[in-house]
Amino acid sequence: MRGGRLADIKRKMSRTREIEGIESRLQSIALDVSQHFAANFKGTGLKGQLAAPSKRAAIQLKKLMDTFGLVTTEVVISPPEMRESDDEIDEADDDLVRSFWRKMMDRYSGEEAYNKSIVEQFKGPGDPDIIIVVDKLLTGFDAPRNTVLYLARKLKEHGLLQAIARVNRVFDDEDAPEKPFGFIIDYNGILKDLGEALASYDALENFEDAEIAQSVVAIREEAEKLPGAHAALLDIFKSVSNTFDAEAYARLLAEEDVRAEFYRHLSAFSRTFMIALASPSFVENAKPSELQRWQNDLKRFTSLRASVSLRYAERVDWKDYEKRIRQLLDRHVNAGEVVQLVEPLNIFDDIAIDERRAEKQETDASIADTIAHQLTRSIEEKWDEDPIFFEKFSKLIRETIDDFHKGRIEELTYLAKIRGIRDKVQQREDDGDSPPERLHEDSHATVFWGLARRDLVSAGLDDPELAADIALEISTIITKRRKVGWQNDRDIENAIRNDIDDFFFEELRDKRGLMVDPKILDTVVDDVLASARVRMAQ
Repeated sequence: MRGGRLADIKRKMSRTREIEGIESRLQSIALDVSQHFAANFKGTGLKGQLAAPSKRAAIQLKKLMDTFGLVTTEVVISPPEMRESDDEIDEADDDLVRSFWRKMMDRYSGEEAYNKSIVEQFKGPGDPDIIIVVDKLLTGFDAPRNTVLYLARKLKEHGLLQAIARVNRVFDDEDAPEKPFGFIIDYNGILKDLGEALASYDALENFEDAEIAQSVVAIREEAEKLPGAHAALLDIFKSVSNTFDAEAYARLLAEEDVRAEFYRHLSAFSRTFMIALASPSFVENAKPSELQRWQNDLKRFTSLRASVSLRYAERVDWKDYEKRIRQLLDRHVNAGEVVQLVEPLNIFDDIAIDERRAEKQETDASIADTIAHQLTRSIEEKWDEDPIFFEKFSKLIRETIDDFHKGRIEELTYLAKIRGIRDKVQQREDDGDSPPERLHEDSHATVFWGLARRDLVSAGLDDPELAADIALEISTIITKRRKVGWQNDRDIENAIRNDIDDFFFEELRDKRGLMVDPKILDTVVDDVLASARVRMAQ
């Protein structure tokens, strides 16, 4: 009898799950997972999943990781008496498992609420960082934030493939970095048998081998792309002789298509670098000089990107990699090198501008570029308020930028001309033809006059007074008809157009005998209404 018990104990304690769950192994895994996630994903809004060999091991892993304090975790398991896997392991009488389960039931008042609450938290951007499971949630679990799967237990064929699929779900969120693919961290040597698992999985029988092979890529293969991605980024600036001439780099990026190419290559380099740094073997085997150079260049080009996006007044979408780059810089790049930092510039604050010039924080050209492109952006946003006025000054800005970049004027002249244009835009000074004096009391009619006159001139009818009559009448009609939300009300707009048509035909044609091409008049109405929708919104 004694021999039978001993044999039973040997069989039970030699099972894979028991070996996988020994304390020293769990300690090593808990520390490694904590450090890996904290270094590569913590604070990005992306999440991780840890597959434990048993319920007891899952609870132990949580306690260990809570002790280390690097990441936040939760455990989701089934009741003690329910088996979660194909392995013959009974945890119904395990005191640790039963105690944990009672605690969860007391806290959440039932299994359903327990599962739902933790899963919903995991799907969101906050805690927990990592959810610890056995079999539960490895398959049929939709959480796109789930980016990295830590395998501390064996998985077979379909279970392995479905678990991989969980972390390969596409995730697109403005508050998190781009997720190009998922990561698998294998503590059991499972992935070496992946080819066999793929071949034996019936659900993949209609796929080509090449397609299946592309679904899983070793980190080392991605890391091997890093030198090429770095070289492609540097190649953009091959014409700049001084590597640390930030002004020359910024000027080279003046053209939008060149900046787009720069952003694309910087994104590729940063993403590949992030993947490479997730591999301890890569960091250990890389030459220290190369690693330092990649780190420094990532920081330098990220700073350049921030600088030029401000200088050229872009609306830049950082969501693809902003958090990821910032985290890489915080964790992997040491301070010490000189980096140009660009503070936001109020383009109407001449005192601040002159202070920067005096302290040589920026060149005159850099300040002029910043004013010019921010002013252009402001003009674009206000364009419909007064298209004629803004079109004129937009053209002046473009011509001045072009004169400087083609070497026709010096930096100081460039800055002076741009500041002069800025002042005229701010004060609404126009050196062109002035509208008739009778329009001065109606700012809307003044703008409409410029639009009407432009359209009439295009038809060979240069009559400032006729344009003034049209502008005043349209302003009056809109003022009479408009109400809150009128610009989105088709009935009101039709009524306005009918009133304007009546004016054109009854006043201009019948009373004055003016025969203006109806197509020209339609253009006038379209242009004026486009401006009125912005100017007379209330």
